[in-house]
Amino acid sequence: MHIWNAFQRVLFLCVALSITQQPNSYHPAFNDTNFVITESSGGIYTKDNFKFIADVKIASTTVAKLKAPIYFGSTNKGVFNIGRILESYVTNNWEFTDSSPSGCVNSFTDYKVEFGYEYSPSATGTITEYLNLSSATGTVWNASLNPFDLVTYAEGQYLATSTSAKFLTNVRTRTIHRTQKDWLYCLKGDATSVLITYSDASTQTFSLPSSKVVRIPVGSQLTIPGGATYFDVVLKASGVSKSETYRFNIKDECSKYETTDIFFMNRLGGFESFRFNMVRRDNFEVTRKQFQQNPYTLGASYGYQTSARTRTNYHTETSQKIKLFSNWINDTESVWLKDLIESPVVYMYDGTLYAVNINNANYEQKKTVQDRMFNLELDITLSFADKSQRI
Repeated sequence: MHIWNAFQRVLFLCVALSITQQPNSYHPAFNDTNFVITESSGGIYTKDNFKFIADVKIASTTVAKLKAPIYFGSTNKGVFNIGRILESYVTNNWEFTDSSPSGCVNSFTDYKVEFGYEYSPSATGTITEYLNLSSATGTVWNASLNPFDLVTYAEGQYLATSTSAKFLTNVRTRTIHRTQKDWLYCLKGDATSVLITYSDASTQTFSLPSSKVVRIPVGSQLTIPGGATYFDVVLKASGVSKSETYRFNIKDECSKYETTDIFFMNRLGGFESFRFNMVRRDNFEVTRKQFQQNPYTLGASYGYQTSARTRTNYHTETSQKIKLFSNWINDTESVWLKDLIESPVVYMYDGTLYAVNINNANYEQKKTVQDRMFNLELDITLSFADKSQRI
């Protein structure tokens, strides 16, 4: 009888605690990842020292154990935001030398969160934990939606299960130079291959790796027919489209100036490129540290030479700062390139690949109707400082 009562007790506890709000099964890692849980039994949530518990697990290992009291203004609900925990387990994946689709295993992580609670039989009694009474699983990837897009976010917007699924970019078509490298990223979903169709009706098909996030090289890494003026990219599974059809227009344009390509991680976690082929100005910012010394020496007399030093540079460091100018851009590109200005991960290629940081503190989205013609001016600094000899 006692065993049966104990079993009934455990069964009652499991049924009473429920998850009443949770994120999509695919969720942007750098946004709030909120769960609301509810304990329906007044005999439980009115206990002394009652708190909800959330065990956050990555690959079956507990990485955080959170506790929260009943949420202010409610009688039986708890709220947990595990976003800051999960974001620590994603970074990014990008490879300059890509020639075929690759998995992005660092761009996402799977998680499980197990909910329970604790309480004591009296105010000073021993607190007992009741764990894993309800649980949820999900996946986060290295995206950070703006707060307005997050309100209407649904995983079907990007998860490749139908023709409404978008690639991981905030612009719906791009123009690239024939010699310019570029990429498309996707949440793979049901897709098993990617089909590329050129304007001359020739095609290329690549199999997709099993990773949940995939990057696809779609620029000069491809064998683009000489006469092609555009190409379309679509994800497939058994001949059925599983994504939007994304078009790249091909530009053949010469410039008397140096060509500098910028590669950047966008807000959805994918890397994209943009070419600057107008004026480029390189400046070198030099900072120095000095020490002061006594120029006098004592020999036959006490004095100094005109060649003596009183101030000496003992540390000299140079930062290379570059201002890049693009050709004319349109309204759509002006909106899209805000992702470049905000990007935390940026590279520059001018024959050599460099890591750089964006210096622009302000960005104005321009419009043809009011600005007529406009371009982008980008200020960057190479991430490595150049240090001279120390004295």
